[in-house]
Amino acid sequence: MRSRAAAVLVGSLVVTTSARAAGPRTGPVQADTLTALPAANVTRPLRAQRDLKWSQRASAAWQKLAATGAWRAAWDRATGVPSRIWGSGLAAPGAIAHPAVAERFARAVLADHIALLAPGASPADFALVSNSLDGDIRSIGFVQTHAGRVVVGGQISFRFKRDRLFVIGSEALPDVALPPPTRARLAPDAIRDRSAMALRGALGLGDAPVTPPGDEVVLPLVGDDAVLGYRVAVPVTIDGGARGRYLAYSDPATGEVLAVQQMNLFASGTVLYHAVDRNPMRPRVDRPAERAHVALDGVMQTTSTAGLVSWTDTDPHSVTTAVVGDLVSVVNKATGGAVASTQLSLAPGGQIVWDASGVVEDDAQVQAYLDVNTAKDFARQLDPTMATLDMQMAANVNIAQECNAFFDGKTLNFFHASDRCQNTALIQDVVFHEFGHSVHAAEIINGVGAFDGAMSEGAADFFAAQITGDPAMGRGFFYTDAPLRDLDPPSSEARWPQDIGEIHKTGLIFGGTFWDLRKALIAQLGEAAGIALTQKLYIGALRRSVSIPTSLIEVLATDDDDGDLSNGTPHECMIRNVYGRHGLRTASGTIVAPDRIADGSAATTVRIEISDLATRCAGDELDHVDLSWKPSDPGALAAGTMPAMQTAPTEFHAELPLAADTAVLYQAHVVFKDGSLLTLPDNLADPFYQLYDGQTIALYCVNFEGGDPLTAGWTTGASDGSASPWAWGIPTAGATDPHVAFSGQRALVQVLNGDYARKSSSFVKMPPVDIGHWSDVHLQYRRWLAVEDSHFDQARITVGGKPAWTNATQNMGDSSALQHIDREWRFHDVLVSGFQAGHSLDIAWDLTSDEGLQFGGWALDDVCVVANLNSVCGDGVVAVHEECDDGPGNGDRPNACRTFCQNPSCGDHIVDDGEDCDDGPAGDDLCTSNCKLVGPPSLGGCCSAERNPAGPCALGAAVLGLVLRRRRRPLL
Repeated sequence: MRSRAAAVLVGSLVVTTSARAAGPRTGPVQADTLTALPAANVTRPLRAQRDLKWSQRASAAWQKLAATGAWRAAWDRATGVPSRIWGSGLAAPGAIAHPAVAERFARAVLADHIALLAPGASPADFALVSNSLDGDIRSIGFVQTHAGRVVVGGQISFRFKRDRLFVIGSEALPDVALPPPTRARLAPDAIRDRSAMALRGALGLGDAPVTPPGDEVVLPLVGDDAVLGYRVAVPVTIDGGARGRYLAYSDPATGEVLAVQQMNLFASGTVLYHAVDRNPMRPRVDRPAERAHVALDGVMQTTSTAGLVSWTDTDPHSVTTAVVGDLVSVVNKATGGAVASTQLSLAPGGQIVWDASGVVEDDAQVQAYLDVNTAKDFARQLDPTMATLDMQMAANVNIAQECNAFFDGKTLNFFHASDRCQNTALIQDVVFHEFGHSVHAAEIINGVGAFDGAMSEGAADFFAAQITGDPAMGRGFFYTDAPLRDLDPPSSEARWPQDIGEIHKTGLIFGGTFWDLRKALIAQLGEAAGIALTQKLYIGALRRSVSIPTSLIEVLATDDDDGDLSNGTPHECMIRNVYGRHGLRTASGTIVAPDRIADGSAATTVRIEISDLATRCAGDELDHVDLSWKPSDPGALAAGTMPAMQTAPTEFHAELPLAADTAVLYQAHVVFKDGSLLTLPDNLADPFYQLYDGQTIALYCVNFEGGDPLTAGWTTGASDGSASPWAWGIPTAGATDPHVAFSGQRALVQVLNGDYARKSSSFVKMPPVDIGHWSDVHLQYRRWLAVEDSHFDQARITVGGKPAWTNATQNMGDSSALQHIDREWRFHDVLVSGFQAGHSLDIAWDLTSDEGLQFGGWALDDVCVVANLNSVCGDGVVAVHEECDDGPGNGDRPNACRTFCQNPSCGDHIVDDGEDCDDGPAGDDLCTSNCKLVGPPSLGGCCSAERNPAGPCALGAAVLGLVLRRRRRPLL
């Protein structure tokens, strides 16, 4: 585990709960990633991973860049910003040799493409923070500001090779807007005091010290699929020692803590001396005390890297040694805190061995000293220029807790032994793993790469595995030889996104990918050359990646030899093949099929087109494509799966069976040679396309190109009486919105180029549709919907106020996270018969949100209401969507099959047997919604005060009786 002051994530080698970042919670905070507290006013989780989309509909801003060369992009799913852009590149003469030339070129590209790289920002919002040449790549990084404040995590970066700009990275935050201030800023001391009180309570850290607030920043609150908002904040740090260090962001006006993240990344491990080999269960070996501070007869010396000391005579001398040296200082956190030391006699040409294994607290100190030095030696092989290598690192051992270890951005920390777990300083793998976090932190290029907790866990596991040569990490942790984690399990691979979980589990995707890459490169190039290239690619990934998916592009960029990724790299195929086996590739797909068929066919052809494969390489080799289907109406068609026929290298087709007068649901599974999958459509909440088979007649259709529908019979509104957000226009932007209409130019959109509001409810309704005597009526339209799990936000289609369709839920209560995110215009067929009495239908779309996560909402195009020609009410045949049909006997009278072929029911304005009255679905003040009379109101005390039976009370009762009698069912 690790942590650093600028960007910190938390993990532990042994976990029992998910490490996913959460929204506001009660009880002690365990913040693996940035975690919002109640003052942030969000209730949905902040994202734990930067997820990427490998394809997105081209916008005008993208087309402007695409016109300059062969470019590709991977898009941040939450911000809609291109996280990585790569391709043929732009010529930048002199950029490698001259930093100023590269900076001017980068600034010019930033200014020309600011709408793509940082929507809503200006070039002046970005400040240069790095201009670094390492090997043959020059990296330039800019950090984002807004109104003079740094935007936390906001950055844009440019990579040059061979005088070409060939990779661009953007972690910019789009459309930064801050809530207006409502009160004056507090004094710094007041902010610290209030923050300290809140943090100590929330984190259970008692009197832990809290730093004064830093400069104001803009804090983005980013969810899995959207930016939830921006806040002005000041950073403060609370240091609980072994209990954890936390970076918090506080409101400068109130001192309330908006969000917090732990600066410790926990892991588990062991450290040894006379020395342990992996763990204490194995035979020990003797290792040199490297660069240790010793006293030779009281005179201080420092040993060489081979452990040598020297003196001028030939006599034996007394050597006193402890666990402090040039590069490592071990601190004993056990009771009493005694530093381990020994005094031995050393003869000229002889050897002395310090065996501390008899006292576990001393042993832990000695092993920590040795293994941190070993880790530093290996890190020096990876990057001899690493800035922190020659600094002394503190290692705290024998901490009075169990089964853990962590790096807090400054020190390594190891826990004492227990009945369950070994002293983690005695497990070499654990010490190497923790030091691996410090390597990741030191290698990140400011404004170019960024820290990602899951990637860091995988990188730290791989760091340890490179030293030991064993992908099974953490042997001996639980007093057995079984590993804690395995980067190379015998029968499976960790794959993205199937194996995303807590950060150590997710990290296995990165760690396993690099172990497999190491094996493949050794097999192809030989051990020395294969390991050397693996290490080069590993350091490149650490320096410039912001997530596990982005590491694919950064590894290719590091491997590249001419500044042009469009023509491949020397080892592109091997890299893509290995990444692909772990589910990381750039492929996407398209389904080509009709949405409606009216010719009575028993089947129709569905074409599956796969794009963006690495055509030069076998790593993206397609194995087969399966087409699966199921009926929308039970019994209409048997569900099934069939292999699609390959008609071209990236094209397949299959015959989809149809069922008359209903919709068939279908999906395609693209299976690669390595067993990984690409599923179409890409929407976990609605994973099937629809195809309607049947002859229909159009009752109402509109494509929104002839004028604003809201001035032509459509109506809209908001539940709170405010202005409705629904608008007719040209969609062009938005992280989860369409960037073009489905047909023509215009669509009807809930919030044009933006997200729906929190705690809101709005609707749009069609003009009433006369359905005549048709009894099987469908709404058929194109939809682009982005909405949270319906446990929180409900997107509905209603007919007569009754829901005909609602977005899906995961049914896990407040843990539900089945967001409905369309990534294309989807054809949607919805049965609208049977919901509303009569011959006219009122069809509407609405969306109600809670206070948490928001998305783009509804976007509608090509709306039609159609009727099945084979289902007519009044023909005496009860069709599938009719409740009854008595032919000429149908009638809108008591107890009769209605003229719209529904059975008598309360709410249809006709009083039937068993009903006292019927004033429609909602009832009124005299007839309830379940068709019962409302009792007469109290007449007060007037009758008791009025002796005349013909007085006002009798008159009131008589009038009421007339009203009630008028609403009672007829006698005949």
